[in-house]
Amino acid sequence: MRGWMAATGVLLALGTAGGALAQGDVIAERRNGLRQMGQHIEAIAAVVQGRGDQAQIVARVDQMIPWFQSMPGRFPANSLTPPVAQGTGDGQTRALAAIEANRADFQAKDAAMLTALTNLRTAAAAGNVTPDLLRTTGGTCGACHQSYRAR
Repeated sequence: MRGWMAATGVLLALGTAGGALAQGDVIAERRNGLRQMGQHIEAIAAVVQGRGDQAQIVARVDQMIPWFQSMPGRFPANSLTPPVAQGTGDGQTRALAAIEANRADFQAKDAAMLTALTNLRTAAAAGNVTPDLLRTTGGTCGACHQSYRAR
């Protein structure tokens, strides 16, 4: 009987740890993805500022769009945090719990980002990306940060 109780305890502990690991994976994947999105924006800005080949922008936007299409699902309720300054510890993020309370708005902001990226891609394909268009795209991205990211 003790063996069964011990085995059950171990299984319960593993199940709980598995949930924590899964949440940690979501957070790590999200952080890595957002970091990559920032790197893409920086590289795009360098092309625009240097008046480089805008075909490079098309390739980067093509990598960004699928990530933003999946972004709302990368913020499950159990991975969000109450407002805290500089949340960087294990399991702590700067993604505010307000996302869950305002899920429709969060998804609308993501949809706006997808529209901005589509517009950016279209302009890049024609060689017409301007600094203003890039600022507009960055502002669309930042609008989500204003509402849903702790500072």
